[in-house]
Amino acid sequence: MMRGSRSSDRQLQSAQIQFDSMCSIVPYHVSQCDGIIAVVQEVYREYGWTWEAHGYHRDLYDIEGAYLEQGGMYWALVDGDRVVGCAGVTVHDRERPVHDPQGAGPLERDRDLKTAELHRLYLIKTARGKGWGYRLLNETVAYARAKGCRRMIAWSDFVLKEAHGLYVCNGFVQEGWRMCDDPDHSKEHGFWKEPL
Repeated sequence: MMRGSRSSDRQLQSAQIQFDSMCSIVPYHVSQCDGIIAVVQEVYREYGWTWEAHGYHRDLYDIEGAYLEQGGMYWALVDGDRVVGCAGVTVHDRERPVHDPQGAGPLERDRDLKTAELHRLYLIKTARGKGWGYRLLNETVAYARAKGCRRMIAWSDFVLKEAHGLYVCNGFVQEGWRMCDDPDHSKEHGFWKEPL
């Protein structure tokens, strides 16, 4: 019995190493659109949340327009040809304000403040717990810095406690909450990090 168990453990560890070594974070390409949608839909099914293609999730069907053409960026975490995770970021300033967990305070304090907002950092279950969420988050922070942002914010559903831990462990402060405009009217915690 022990021998089989050890063999299974070794196979599992081998599969984990293979999975980790095959994954990479790449800038969004239109060929990944369906894969990104599939990742987010899988997470939504996992939590029993409602999908709204022509409403709350329309940004995923037009990543170029919602992110890239607005000065933001989007990434896919890929394992070979399969998308297993994703994250996006938008850039905001006085002309294009962001819903900040601290309200208008940061922008009133510094009228030239550029803020990045993290969007849709999701991983399928098999990609979690391997450091890829951390790497995706760091990719978004590095992009925000390169765009001149000194602050980043994120909103995250109350139930996503692992994500909250990821943000806090990476220097974000949890503050405030909001009722999301998604079909489920989810409650979300606010997070911010400044300076980046």
